[in-house]
Amino acid sequence: MFTLALVADDIPIRPEDFRDDHRDRLKRQIQLRFVDRVLPNVGLCIEFYNFVSIKDAIIYPGDGQQSCGEASVKVEFNLIVFQPLLDEWLVGCIDSSTTRGITVSLGFFQDVEIPSANLRTPYTFDEVHGTWVWLYHDEESKETTNFFYEKGELIRFRVTAINFPDASWPKERRLRQPMSIIGAVDRDGLGLLSWWPH
Repeated sequence: MFTLALVADDIPIRPEDFRDDHRDRLKRQIQLRFVDRVLPNVGLCIEFYNFVSIKDAIIYPGDGQQSCGEASVKVEFNLIVFQPLLDEWLVGCIDSSTTRGITVSLGFFQDVEIPSANLRTPYTFDEVHGTWVWLYHDEESKETTNFFYEKGELIRFRVTAINFPDASWPKERRLRQPMSIIGAVDRDGLGLLSWWPH
């Protein structure tokens, strides 16, 4: 679910920051630039991890009025990245339900969708309560029990797809949903945690 991603970038340092420890300043700039953002086809950046290499700074002159110049440092560093694997099982909280499916929140990541086709079968949508229901049929007793996918409940699901925006999409659409996860609850052990006692 979490991994390290090696990134190389040019990080600017302004002259007023030359007095500070340059490693601290570089770390702050990296965190401002990358943390809580999605790297396409990599994942959601959670935190700076460590420096791999820091090259010599290139100093660019300023015009003396608008800019005092700055130094640019070529840095290689590792970031902790949220990057779930296909078929990995995760636990989140049901955020909402629509006729299309269920939206799940992982707390730090909100863009998880479980389409209705990926729910336990047979299922139905209860329009009165606005929630999905698994119609479990017990073979031995021949009884049907309704298991509700209730808002706020913890749900275990498996990852079936991780989507990143296509470069051809309009910029506002890419920014609105830079990464999304498609899940499924179509196997034993998946679904609300309360359904599967230990």
